[in-house]
Amino acid sequence: MLEEKIKSIVLKEGALRVGIARKEAFLEAPPSADMRYERPWANAVVSFAVPLETYWIKDFLGKVTRMEFKKVLFENYHKVYRIGAAVEAFLKKEGFEAHNIVPNGLYRPDHTFEKENPDPDLKPPLSLRYMAVGAGVGTFGWSGNVMVPGAWSNVYLGGVLTDALLDPDPLLEEKLCDNCRICTRVCPMGFMDPKEKTTVKIAGREHVYNRKRGDYRCFIGCGGYTGISQDGKWSSWSTGKTVLPEDDSMLPGVYARLRDDPVNIMAAKNTTFGSRGVLDRSIENTNPTCAHCSMVCSGPLDLRRELMNLLFTSGIVEKDKNGREIVRKT
Repeated sequence: MLEEKIKSIVLKEGALRVGIARKEAFLEAPPSADMRYERPWANAVVSFAVPLETYWIKDFLGKVTRMEFKKVLFENYHKVYRIGAAVEAFLKKEGFEAHNIVPNGLYRPDHTFEKENPDPDLKPPLSLRYMAVGAGVGTFGWSGNVMVPGAWSNVYLGGVLTDALLDPDPLLEEKLCDNCRICTRVCPMGFMDPKEKTTVKIAGREHVYNRKRGDYRCFIGCGGYTGISQDGKWSSWSTGKTVLPEDDSMLPGVYARLRDDPVNIMAAKNTTFGSRGVLDRSIENTNPTCAHCSMVCSGPLDLRRELMNLLFTSGIVEKDKNGREIVRKT
């Protein structure tokens, strides 16, 4: 069967899980789940998840070093795309249309940063998270990240669109999120609401995760422009101390000012993407500062609590008089 051959390629290349969804599964989902926005001929998506391992997480959250995560992030985004390229080549060889989806760093043009009044939300051409849930690869955690059996949310997602009328896989029945809400506590930007929920409908089923605030909160924080916690007692790996306004409509303007400030040159390079998104960013310009919400959810509850407390006692990253990063314990 064509479906089994495709899945065999994905798993052989190093993915943890793979599934297939048809476009019909997303008819009642948000606009960024419309695969025909990306390719009008798309009938199905091959979705997959790549695990990131965990050996580097404690050193990152404990402010020992971020160099290992730098390599993990860079290498695994490219691994995701290589897996997709193998599927794309196979499908084209079989006579079908196919398109390998860029895993991150691309946004729809109606949400570009250059607009006079940009939307405070940033929408990708196609949401790989929605695709993964629709294909049975994983389920939503409260964070909105996709949780995958065997790796929790510590994964990167990939996908390949095709015009082939592939048979879809069922939704994942296993419940993975236990609603600990630790993800909301480790975000210095307050991006995720700890109580209010959002409901989306995929493949006839309602899926729930948190009501997120403006997407620029995550972009500014994960990009490295600022990272101080809301109580001022810990930070991400960013040395920025800007406190974001409560009004989401102000965030694009805040981002524009931070982006153009010479002190944020490293963050600006970190968030400068080419036509292939993160794939066009060099490893030198890959300088992760956050992603706490996904990496803290990388194991059982006891581990999550340990990682959260490690972050909360890790201190604040600052620059000394010579411009070097130092960690100040609080």
